[in-house]
Amino acid sequence: AQQRAKRINQTMWDEATGFYYNVDKKTHTFTFKKENDLKREEIIGFLPLWAGIAGDDQAKRLLKKLTDPKKFWRQYGGPTLAADDSYYNPKGYWNGPVWIQWDYLIERGLLDYGYKNEAKEMVDRVAANMIAQLKKDHNFWELYSPDEQWAGFHKTYIWAGLITRMMMDVEHAGKK
Repeated sequence: AQQRAKRINQTMWDEATGFYYNVDKKTHTFTFKKENDLKREEIIGFLPLWAGIAGDDQAKRLLKKLTDPKKFWRQYGGPTLAADDSYYNPKGYWNGPVWIQWDYLIERGLLDYGYKNEAKEMVDRVAANMIAQLKKDHNFWELYSPDEQWAGFHKTYIWAGLITRMMMDVEHAGKK
């Protein structure tokens, strides 16, 4: 695990931008077809917080990017792709919506690094849209818009029930 963490930090962390990116599996660079074309700010760039492998300085830089309203700090949660990316689509299938299970992992990472207030605010944002949708149609949805009260694609998705765990996590984090 320590060797893998070291490789992730050496290979996927970009010091210039302060973010973790996908890399080409053959070259281990941020380039697939065009130079740096893999440097897309996606939600997976925050997973090193959940995995506990980001250093404190890296965590601070990730937090700054996460809480930037032009990127990931959207009205109703953290999108899968930064909102300032040209492919961002808050109602698309992957390039923008909130997927509860991903925001849960980020929330856990925030708590583990001591960012309790930010974790709570993130949960409150996600919950606001989910509660509105539950009142409207009584369903948990596969994904939610980070920018407006909208949910889509498949309904009755059990993983959306993670919101209750997220709410419990932030409530109990303040009591430790």
